Amino acid sequence: MAQPSAEQTHPALQMLHLTSEDAVMILVGLAFIYLLYFTLSKKLFGPLLAHLEHREGVTAGAVHTADQMRQKGRALRARYDEGLFQARLEANRKKNETLADAKKIATETVGSAEAAAAQELQAGRAAIAKQIQEAQGRIESEAKDLAQKLASTVDAQLAVH
Repeated sequence: MAQPSAEQTHPALQMLHLTSEDAVMILVGLAFIYLLYFTLSKKLFGPLLAHLEHREGVTAGAVHTADQMRQKGRALRARYDEGLFQARLEANRKKNETLADAKKIATETVGSAEAAAAQELQAGRAAIAKQIQEAQGRIESEAKDLAQKLASTVDAQLAVH
């Protein structure tokens, strides 16, 4: 193909060193790109963008739902922790009450046992004192009888001599 002469080309094209055929090719290429862009944008890019927007909406909805569930989970955890804390406090209170009741019962039981032991000891001492008095009475009586027997035996021996 022969190069057109400088007179056949437009002065603007001469500056870029382009020919008229190059300018036509550029215009045809631009028209083709323009046609291709609008065709693809309606047939390919439009549905693709709609699908991507739908997917973005679904993802954003899932993220929002996950955030809400995370917040609910935190609230439930806080309620659970508070409930557990209250249950521990109540258990400690009941344990302390039970221990106090057990100490009170133990103190009363020990006190009753000590009182019973003191009464038994008192009764035992009284019984022993009574037995001692009775024994002393018998010993005195026996000592008198023995003294009288001894005295009568000594008198009898003295009267014989």
